[in-house]
Amino acid sequence: MERHNHDHCLDLIDRLNDYLDGELSAVSCAELEEHLRQCPECQELLASLQQTVDLLHHLDDLPPPLPPALENRLISQMQQQVQTKRH
Repeated sequence: MERHNHDHCLDLIDRLNDYLDGELSAVSCAELEEHLRQCPECQELLASLQQTVDLLHHLDDLPPPLPPALENRLISQMQQQVQTKRH
């Protein structure tokens, strides 16, 4: 059984972001994909990185936070409505 060269993993890890962004040359992309087919550790790292990137892209979909003054007013009004309904 061939011994896995983890030094090669370290060389390729720096290219994973560029791979996900589609910024690698065809030769570099093919080399990385060949390594990924043979290396479960790098496959896991790539999957984790992809999930992180996906989460970051979804953060852009979230609405911006409310200004503190508006948030405080809304909370105050909701509290008043709850108290009014209790009485």
